[in-house]
Order: sequence, then C-alpha cells, then structure tokens
Amino acid sequence: MARGRLGYSTDDYYNAMKALLPRGPAWELDDHTTLMSMLYVAAQEFAQIDALIKKLIDESDPRDAQVTLSEWFTQWGIPDECLKSIDNPSIDLYRKVLVTKIATLGMSFGELVALIARSLDYQNVSIQNFNTFTTRSSCSQALYDDDWKAYFMTITVDKYNKKEFTTAWDASRPLAEWGDQLFECMVKSLAPCHANVIFLYGKSEL
Repeated sequence: MARGRLGYSTDDYYNAMKALLPRGPAWELDDHTTLMSMLYVAAQEFAQIDALIKKLIDESDPRDAQVTLSEWFTQWGIPDECLKSIDNPSIDLYRKVLVTKIATLGMSFGELVALIARSLDYQNVSIQNFNTFTTRSSCSQALYDDDWKAYFMTITVDKYNKKEFTTAWDASRPLAEWGDQLFECMVKSLAPCHANVIFLYGKSEL
C-alpha cells in the first residue's frame, strides 16, 4: 500500500485504529469482517488527508505551488509592467519573478540587484555609483564631468545579450536589439527615484 506523503500509510492508520478497539468476544478483529472493512475505509481517508496536508504545505511555497499558483500571481501583481513588455513570457518566468519579488523584501538595493541578476541566470553583477560634487566630496573627486550631471549608477552583468531580427518580428523593430528588457525593468522599478541607471553587458562568447 502506498504511503501518505507525510509518512503514514493506510495500513499504518488501519493497524493503529484496530489496536484501539476493545477486546472481547463481541469484537471480531478478523480482517475480513464488516467492522474491519469499515475501519480500513476510514484508514484510507486518513492517509488521503496526510497527502492533502503535504500538498497544502507545498502550495504555501511559490516555488512548488501548482493549484494556487494563479492566486500567488494575483496577490503579487503578476504579470507586472515588466513582464507585460516581454514577448510570450512563460509560466516559469512568471514564477521566477514572483519568487524574486518575495525574496527581495527588506533587502538593500545592491542585494536586490544581485538577487534579480541571479534569478535571471547572471553569475556576476557589479554596481558603480557616480555622484555630483558636494561639500562632503573628497579633494580627488572631479567637480564636474560630462559623463554625468546628476546621480548616475552603472550596473554591469557578465552576460552579453543580443537578439537578432527574425521573421517573427514586426517590421518596425530594428535588425538587432541589445540588453535584457526584463532585467532592466525590474531593476529600474526598485532603483532610488533620483538615480539614472545605466546597464552594461559583458562580451559575447564566440
């Protein structure tokens, strides 16, 4: 007999309930009696409850949820604007974004960027900040630079992203596109409101 997912099988419950029955000539404990058949059916129900409890535990984790996955998406606003900008996003991608959103609660911006990058299969990410000169700046810092006129942040990842034109693309699209639209959208949605974020991608692997 197959075991319930919490470790208790129908036979486990059947034997436990059978052991709790009174003893005496009025109680026929033979497995083929009507009473024992009723007891076995009850044991099957308990084993099924075990399986449902384990399934409920699985559903409480969005990484494993199946039945309640659509409810998870609704509660966390998925698909969001970032996913809506992607052509034909998969359910697996929805789940990745969901798990990332939940995991980022309470993190610093640097930790957020690193987590988002890892969830989208980037191995390395670095952040460089450029600030305008203030009275608290060091003497070695430039007073002004044409590269930035406000608070700039450069985020570099290790993977080169290039998509070339295909017959499935609309004629209004360019012959090639660079970058990761989903990654950039997710990072920008969490970036400080005063920051201008620039994304750099690593070289392609030939």
